[in-house]
Amino acid sequence: MPVDHPDRQAITEELHARPVDILDGTTRLRRLVFVPSSPAAIDGLISGFNDFCASHGIPPMPRGVRQTSFAAGHRTATWEFHTEFVTITWRAALEDAENWPADIGIEAVGDARLIAATRIDVIADLQIPDRFIPQFNLSSLCVSLVEDGAAQIATDYVADADGYTRLEFAAGGLSPLRRSIIARRLLEIDTYRSMALLALPLARRTAPELAEAERDLTALIETLAEATTSEAIQAALDALHRLSIRSGQLSERLGYRFAAARAYGTILAARLDGLREGPTALGSTIGRYLGNRVDPALATCLAMEKRLETLTDKIERAIELLNVRIGLDLQIQNKSVLETIASTAQSQFRLQATVEGLSVIAISYYALGILSYVLAGPLEWVHFDKALAVSIAAPFAIAIVWWSVRRLRRMHFG
Repeated sequence: MPVDHPDRQAITEELHARPVDILDGTTRLRRLVFVPSSPAAIDGLISGFNDFCASHGIPPMPRGVRQTSFAAGHRTATWEFHTEFVTITWRAALEDAENWPADIGIEAVGDARLIAATRIDVIADLQIPDRFIPQFNLSSLCVSLVEDGAAQIATDYVADADGYTRLEFAAGGLSPLRRSIIARRLLEIDTYRSMALLALPLARRTAPELAEAERDLTALIETLAEATTSEAIQAALDALHRLSIRSGQLSERLGYRFAAARAYGTILAARLDGLREGPTALGSTIGRYLGNRVDPALATCLAMEKRLETLTDKIERAIELLNVRIGLDLQIQNKSVLETIASTAQSQFRLQATVEGLSVIAISYYALGILSYVLAGPLEWVHFDKALAVSIAAPFAIAIVWWSVRRLRRMHFG
């Protein structure tokens, strides 16, 4: 037998990781969606759920499994653990009126917050009975044909007194498998539309802060042309660095949520396409209604994300321009310093030449003076004029001194 890829088993198990529960002809489905404080807290929720199972005699969820079902009295409950949310789904008879049962482990979610609550009544009719239509809000009423007209769904996406969004699903014309798949798809649609819209309140809360950063950057860029001194340039650079930090904080706050919203929006669109909806004369379709609400919200998040990227790019370009200007100013200063050094060197060379000449004259003068004293006695003895002798010796003394000074300079400076 060939050797299996190390991930082959995990890939195969993923195909069956979230099996579809086969539903009876009539049933009431409820789902609660909880979002923990952070994606890392999912492990804590799994631990809390296993503690609940242990205390109620329920087999614990196997390690690595993300979905498990168990019987709780006359109900069948299913827990699903996703990347950043947890769902609790249970089914019971249509007459079940208890929205918050105590035996399915709701308390195990701890401090996770409820983001969605959905109730689906699966009925055996071929279409939604007329008596149900007045129970929905007319302004948001959705009545759709699904599975190419084999079933009907009605909802208004208005939460009831207990916070549940109600859907009526007339599935009398569907097989048990198709009925179960469509019911699960409806639950996922409500789950993913809530998770996709989770980014919108964050975008609205952050919009003023982003707008303020954009205004500050615009005002700062307008003053860059007036920054001619090194102090003004350094102050502008410091302000840009502060804006860069603010931009980075906004990106850190929004990046994950916006990326997740795009992913959830894509999944939502796929689930809506899977309904194969058709319109009725009673109201909008689910896909059209949610599209008119979710798509603008996702577009708002996308626009804010692009604004944030543009802000970051502008800050980086402004910092680069200032750095180039600082570098140019340094080059100009270095050139001026080098010119000053060169001019100083030339002045020192001329001064050195002048000093050297004066030194030759001074040394020669003293040397001839000493020589006149040395020759005074001998010259008087031979009756030779001392002034004439010093005059004759003067050129030779000057030449010897000049040669000696040159030789000393060469010895020291090469």
